[in-house]
Parts: sequence; C-alpha cells; structure tokens
Amino acid sequence: MELFYPPQNEEEAEAMRATLRKHSDPTLTWEEYSENSPRAEGYPSHTFTTENHFSSRRTALLFAPGTYPNLDFEVGYYTSVLGLGEHPADVRFTDCDKGPQIPPLKHEISGPPNGSGLDTFWRSIENIATNAREGMRWVVSQAAPLRRVHVQTDLNLFEGDSWVSGGVAANVLVDGEVNFGGQQQWLMRNVELSKGAVNGAWSLVFVGCTGNVPRAKSGLESGPSISVEDSPRLRVEKPYIVLKTADGSTMQSRDLREVDNSVLLEGKRHWFELRVPAASFGKYASGVQFEGKNDDARDFRRVKLAAASENYSVLQKALDQGKDLVLAPGIFLLSQSLAVKHPNQVVLGLGYATLVAPPNGSPCIRIHSGVPGVRIAGIMLEASSPDTNGNRMQESSLLEWGEPASNDPGDPSNPGVLSDIFARVGGVQRDVSTNAMIKLNSGNIYGDNLWLWRADHSKLKPKEEPNFPQISSKYWQTLHGECQVENGLVVNTGATNVTVVGLAVEHTTEDQTVWNGDHGQVYFYQCEFPYDVDNTFGDKNYVGYRVGPQMTNHKAMGLGIYSNFRDYNVKVETAVVHPERDNIHMDNIFTVKLDNQGFIGSVVNGRGPGATAGSEMGHPLRCPNELC
Repeated sequence: MELFYPPQNEEEAEAMRATLRKHSDPTLTWEEYSENSPRAEGYPSHTFTTENHFSSRRTALLFAPGTYPNLDFEVGYYTSVLGLGEHPADVRFTDCDKGPQIPPLKHEISGPPNGSGLDTFWRSIENIATNAREGMRWVVSQAAPLRRVHVQTDLNLFEGDSWVSGGVAANVLVDGEVNFGGQQQWLMRNVELSKGAVNGAWSLVFVGCTGNVPRAKSGLESGPSISVEDSPRLRVEKPYIVLKTADGSTMQSRDLREVDNSVLLEGKRHWFELRVPAASFGKYASGVQFEGKNDDARDFRRVKLAAASENYSVLQKALDQGKDLVLAPGIFLLSQSLAVKHPNQVVLGLGYATLVAPPNGSPCIRIHSGVPGVRIAGIMLEASSPDTNGNRMQESSLLEWGEPASNDPGDPSNPGVLSDIFARVGGVQRDVSTNAMIKLNSGNIYGDNLWLWRADHSKLKPKEEPNFPQISSKYWQTLHGECQVENGLVVNTGATNVTVVGLAVEHTTEDQTVWNGDHGQVYFYQCEFPYDVDNTFGDKNYVGYRVGPQMTNHKAMGLGIYSNFRDYNVKVETAVVHPERDNIHMDNIFTVKLDNQGFIGSVVNGRGPGATAGSEMGHPLRCPNELC
C-alpha cells in the first residue's frame, strides 16, 4: 500500500509522479514495437502493455484528503485508487490533462492505432473527484469499477474504435456527458447523468439513475438495447475507509498497518474509520449517495487489518472476536475457510486482495446462516489446485452463503451484501477446479458487481510456447479439461429475494447461472459460453441462464449471452430457460455469435432468432420482450 498526501511543492509532486509510474502498466515505445519503422500519422508514441495481466502484485494507492494538482497517471493491473475522504470532493485531482485514467492497451497488436480494452481487468477508482481537461478516460472491461466518484467533466469509456467489453459505474456523479463509444455493454447504477449519455454497442442498463437518463428501447431496429429501472427495490453501497484528523488537516505519509486507533503527528491526531453505508429502500434507492448520513462509522479498534503473511488462524481469530476484517493488498493462501458468524460483520479487501481456496476445495469464505447484514467486498476469489493426497470436497465452491437446506430467509431490512467480488478459476494455474464459484443458500442477499470467470486463457509456463499463437503470443488458451468449474452462480431454493445488480459469468462447463430461489432480480447480465467444450455441451442442453421450473416470480433485464465455440461445432438450442408464468419477466435479452463455429439456436425457451453457421459475427440477435 502507498499512502499519499497533497504535494506542497513541485519537487514533492514529481516524486509522487515517479511513485505512481511504478504502479502503472509497463510501456513499449513506437520504436520498440514497430522495429523502428516510421510512425504513421495518428499512431501513438507508446502503448501500455498487458505484461502484468497475471501478476502477483496487488496495490492500493491511498490518497489523504486534499488537492492533487497536475497528476496524470494510468491505473495498472490489480491496483485500486482510493480516496480517504468522507466525501468524494475531499480528494480532488485538478489542473491536469487526464488525471487518474485508463487508456486502451496493446496498441502494438490490437487494431493500431486504437488498441484494445478487452483484457483491461482488475483495477478500480473509488471516492475521489477528478477535473481533467480532456475528461476522465476509463477504457476498461470486467472487474474495473468506478465507485463513489465525482467526474467534473465528461466521462469517456472508449478511445477511437478500441474494442472494450465493460463495465460498471456505481454511485457516480458526472457533470458532463457520458460517452460509451463502442462498449459492448455497460451498467450504470445510481449515476447522476447531468448531460446525458451517448453511443454504446449492444446493451446499456441504468438502475436507480437520475438526470438525463436515456429512454428505454429494445435495440430491435438499431443501436444498443437500453434497459431502465427508475425505482429499484433497494441499493446498498460498498464500505469504504476514511482518514480523520482532529483539526481537519491532512495526514503525512505513513504505513497504514502501523495504525491501531490513532496516531499523533506534529501535535495533530489522525485516525482511520471504516464506513459502512446502510441499505436504502424506496425513493432512497435511486440517485447518488455521497453524504454518508446513515453510515455506520467504525474505528479501527474493532477492525483487524490483515497482511497476506498472516495465516488463517490469525484472520479467523479476529472474525471470531466479532471484528471486521480489512485485507491489505496481497495473495492469501488459505488452509481453511474463513467463517463469518457475527451479524453486520465486514470483510473488505483493498487493492484486489486475493483469497485462494483451501486445497480441499472448501470455500474461501463461508457465511453462516441466520447472520444478517454481513458485507463481503472488494475481494478476488481464486480456485486452488488439489492437495498432494488428492483430497477434494464433492461439492466445492469459492464462496458459500448459508448452509444448504437451512431455510434461512435472511433479513429484508438488513440484507447481506456482496460488492465487487471477482472470482476466477484458472489464469495463473490450469489444474485448479471447483464446482461453482458462488453458492447462495440464504435469502435477502444483494449482489453488486460480480464477475465469475473461468479463465479462457492462462499464463504461459517457463519456456512454454502458446498453443494458439494466431490468437495470442502471450497466453495459453484453455483446453477441454483444464480450469474445471461447472457453474458460476448457483442460487439455491432457500435463497429467496436475492437481487444482483451487475452480474457477469463466463466460460463454465455447464449452466452458467442456475437460479432456484424465488423472487430473484437481476439487472445486467453478461455471459460467454466456453470456447473449448465439445458437442456434449449442446447435447445436454446447457444454457447461459436457467431459472428453475418451480420459480413463480423472477425479473431480469439486459441479458446478453455470447458464443465463440473455438474447438467444436457446438449447437446450443437456447440461451435462457425459464418457466412460463405471469410473474416471470425478462426484458432486452439477446445473443451474439462472437467468432468461430457453432451457434445459439434461439434466445429464450426456443423463441427469438437463432444464429446459423453463416450468421454475421458480432451482430446481436434480439428477442422481442413480448416473446421472452
């Protein structure tokens, strides 16, 4: 972790820029990637690369309250920029061209001169205000959220015709215009759109947004589908950390791990608080929420700040004592599941803190039944390789909420919450496995930006050659039998009244999402079928989104299911399956054939247009809402 304070002079500012450059992605100059050929007009002088795509580095850049002038920096892989103010305006990036930003990567190999954002994952900005002359540029895909941010100019989610597959903005105020560019899909949750939003490719979803919100439309004639929910039933914001000072002055740089309750520096008292926003309902579930009037402020005497060097026993002891757990950036190798047993307990990761599941396949985190108000936020979950004895649970997962058959309805006034949870099976290693990434057995859970990813590509081993160099010279492309996981999200029978705003599930080997809890709601769903499966996948009628046959009430909007069957000519009969009942509502559902062979034969329950062997690549096939 790095803790910054506002620079007092240009010398301090330049030192800060040098530190920030260390946390950006590596670059290549034009001369390096073009073998010294002349630079064509419009081509960039350099490009950020994906060399850190599967890095073990984890970083949180913490900014104390104050003004940060003339700082332009790229936010790299596994990096979070976190303002420590009570309000986003307390940490201000001003008098800058770009401020904290993400441009497209890989200009040298992906569509020069505009590059690509398709692999721009695992980075975030929270709790700041930015006033960049060129606007805020955030060219990202999955697991790269903007949260609790005041963009005082335009917000540009694209650059040129760069390819991008994002993304999520939540609790954000944009004074200017939002331009989606060619973003395939995007979720706006509780965003104030002062000057509206333009462009976008396939699907845009607006939940609880205010200002100049685009009108809902199907996309059947042209452009993206636009799904709008003006009045969501609830919203719950992610916990965050605040740096307090007795007289309101800024804090000097200090290692956060040294802080217990407060420190005395130059005669001034400084301390950290964990802020836990209350759930909001009805009219309070819409619009931006910056003031924090209903936050529960918890000082660090009841918080355990854990380093990756500390073992499972130390972390579990703190949870057993009823403390909240804040995970410093790093990779935590768990020997047993962390058990959350106390109401309203928080487990918050900073800088993409990563929990690796125990070798026996038990979950990284297990939340007990009958424990309302728990918050799990800002964490990566990774599947593990089997132990040397081959011992493995028959039913494994990376996170499990509640015990099976516990009949725990949860508390509708104090829901459990999953915020910014990013699970992956594979990527660093290929012999990893689990049955499902997340299993929910308890009711009244609110999911807020979940990406559940079976890796379609992995890190090359030393001296290993890529198996599909025409796809990528940098990665191994996952083959049948590697990175095994059957399902992404499984909502079991007792998990009623579960709401997920922002859900992406990709490449699992059976049904991507299985929903067997009644009164579920999903706003925004992005799904890719696996590239490597054989014809068994189609023969067994696996789908992208399955609502169980006993469900009587379910609502979903903005669902896109994509195919790219690389290795076999797989035919999937339909993308979405649900029971035909009056209170099952599905809006703006579509499929896309991204590339290669095979296809999806229909959109919902055998209805809606289907692709064929000769279908146009990258063209949405939409089901009219009255049919779906």
